[in-house]
This record gives sequence, structure tokens and C-alpha cells, in this order.
Amino acid sequence: MEPWYSGAVVDAVREAKSRRALFIVYVHDDSEQSQTMDKFWSDIWTKLDNLSKLIALRLNKDTEACQQFQAIYKIQTFPTIYFINGQNGQVLKMIDQPLENSNKLEEIIQDLMNVIEPKQETTTDQSTKTVEEKVAEARARLKKLQDQRGEEAKEKDKQDELERRRLGQKMLLDKQKKDEELIRKQAEDVRRDKLEQQKLQEKLKAQIQQDREEKRQKYEDQHQQQQSSTVQQSKPKVTTTEIETPKINYTRSRLQFRLTDGSFFTEDFPLDAHMNDVYAYLQETLPTDQYRNGSYILRTTHTRITLTRDNPNTLKELELVPSAVLLVLNRSNVISPSSNLNTNNFFQSIQFIFTWFMMQFNFIYQFIFAKLFGNHTPTSSTQQTRSAMNRNNSNEQQTTETKTKKENFKIDSTEKTTIRRFHNTQDDSDDEEKRTWNGNSTQQM
Repeated sequence: MEPWYSGAVVDAVREAKSRRALFIVYVHDDSEQSQTMDKFWSDIWTKLDNLSKLIALRLNKDTEACQQFQAIYKIQTFPTIYFINGQNGQVLKMIDQPLENSNKLEEIIQDLMNVIEPKQETTTDQSTKTVEEKVAEARARLKKLQDQRGEEAKEKDKQDELERRRLGQKMLLDKQKKDEELIRKQAEDVRRDKLEQQKLQEKLKAQIQQDREEKRQKYEDQHQQQQSSTVQQSKPKVTTTEIETPKINYTRSRLQFRLTDGSFFTEDFPLDAHMNDVYAYLQETLPTDQYRNGSYILRTTHTRITLTRDNPNTLKELELVPSAVLLVLNRSNVISPSSNLNTNNFFQSIQFIFTWFMMQFNFIYQFIFAKLFGNHTPTSSTQQTRSAMNRNNSNEQQTTETKTKKENFKIDSTEKTTIRRFHNTQDDSDDEEKRTWNGNSTQQM
């Protein structure tokens, strides 16, 4: 049976002090070195004779007793063995390195037991020895112990140096492996980059060649087209039949009503609706305080056609399809066409007289210039004056025709033919947009 002390640490220290024995503390863990040391202890207990001169305590790494012992004595590695003098608590030796065999540990224990309490024969002989002899023996033992400690320190330094060299060599090998791996990786990256660059260059070359082929093909196609167009131009032209665009059949007519205050609203009507239906809708929609029944009339924007309530034609027959703009005017604000015609004739007469005087003045100027500097082609001012005279003549003819047709104005709005446009020079000059828009244009919406 192994003589390990089974009590607490405090009790073991007290027992070692009372018996003046060698106090051995063995701290271990679950490592392989600790298991090897346990086998050494089993061998030692069978070899030692006088076990009463020592107190052996075994502590596990994770126990509370080990933590109490570590509070006084430092433990850095496992396993660790402390040899303590039981009389005064002095640490005689500490072993924290693995041993080769159990004989080494047995020698250490025997030497320390002799230091603490010499053998019985020595004690009996000491009575006959003098003080000088005792001191000499003690010095010899102390020197021996110091020499032994020095040897152990040298051995430890040697082991440490070997371990340091081994670690240095290992680190050097690891560094060389890392450097080789880095060089290999860099070489692989360079090779990959070269392959990618080569593929990209080949792709660019193929793209450039393709672009050249496309340009060449395009140039040849254009050249052939030009030759074919030249041949076609040289051939007699072949008459082709015109393709008629299909007409759109509208089912609704969208009318926009504009009031005198600038507001407007829109409503859809069927194509067969009459003006009576439109007036009935306005009677329900317009405010009664401003537009009473019979106090307003409807008129188109550009042709100036008045659409009365009793007009028998439908919206389709009046050409108000697909959309049109109608002005809602008060009857008191409507100016008769005759007054407008008279005003227009007056201004046109003044313009005609002024143009005639300018022509006379220009004729005199050209005559004098020809006498002094010779003949020359007519200037642009003369041509402009003549064109202005022609325009005035055409305007006068249109005014004359308008006078003859002003009585038939309402009759033309109800005919089944195309609605005629009532030409007013003054209104057309004031409104530039009315020269390009028609009454049915969707741009007014």
C-alpha cells in the first residue's frame, strides 16, 4: 500500500513538524508525464525502508487543497515535486522536469532524509566527535549538496538549451515552409495572370478582326446599294399605285366648351346627337345666374360658325368629330359680321393707298438711278412693293366675296358638305395659332 497522507494539507504539515520528518508534496494532473511519475512512485515505495521519516502528500491539479498549496509555493508545470523540511518549512529541493527513471528520485529522497536526520550510527558516533569535526562534516555535506544542486542546474540549463535549439529549428523549418508556400502561390498567380492576359489579347484580336469584317461587309453592301440605285435611276420609273390608309371610324365626339372667364370643361356625345342635345346638356351644367336659357350661343373657334339650337344636322354632319372646341358666348357680346367687314375694308383701303404711294416713289427713285448710273435689275424693294400690291388686290377680292356670302353664313353651317371657313383678316393677324389649327384639331384639347 502506498503511504500517501490522506488528511488535509494543514494536518500533514502539522504531522511533519511534530515528527521532524521530510515533507514531500507531489502535484500532478492527467497528462502522460504525470502517469509516468505515478509509476515511479509505485517503484520507490517498494524500495524505501524507513517510511516513518517522511510525510508524502499527493495533490490533484483541480482540487481545493492544490489551490491552497499554490498560494504559498509557486507551481508552473505539472507534475511538480516539493521536498520541504518538516521542522522549519524550508524548501530543500523542487523537481518540475521529467525524470528518466525512479532510481534518480530514490537517490534524491535518501540524500534529503540524511540531511534532515542522519542515520542512527551517525548519531551515536557524534557524541564522541568534537565540535570541529561536526562542523567539518556539516560543511562537507553542504558542499556535496551544493555540488549536486550545481550539477542539477547545469543539467537543467543543458536541457533548456536543447529545447530552445529544437524550438528554433522547428520555427526555422516552419518559416521556410511558409516562404516556399508563398513563393509557389505567387508563381501560380503570375502564371494565371499571364494566361488571362493572353486570353484577353486573343479575344481582343478576334473582336478587332470581326469589326474589320463587319466594316468591310458594310462597305461592300453600301457600294452594291449605290450601284443598284444608280442602275434603278437609269431605268425608266415604274408608276405604282398609291396605298390608301384605312379610315378610322369614330363612335363618339368629344366637345370642349370654353367660357368667357377662361374656364372650360369637356363632355362626350354620340355621333348622331343634335345641337338640341348639346344645349340641353349645357342648360343642366352651366350656372343659372350667369347663363340663362337663351342668353348664350355656341360658336366654333376658327371658322366662326354659329351653331344654333334648332340646327337639324348631327355632330358628324357638322364635322365635329372626333373632337372640337366650342365657345360659349353671351348674345350681348356677339359682334355682327357686317361691322367687322366694314372695319376690315377701311383698314385695307388705307393699306392699299399707302402701298400705291410707295410704288410711285420707288418708280421715281429707280428712274433717277437709271439715268445717273445706268440700267440695273429691279431691286428687292421693288419686288416687295409689287408683291404687297398683289396681296392687297387678293385681299380686296376676298373681302368682296365675303360680302356676297355673309348672308349665307348660317345656311352653309347646315349643309351636308364641308363647312366653309369665314375669312377674317384682322382676326387672323391677331391670332397666329388660328392660321395652322382647324376647328376639329385635337391640339385644342
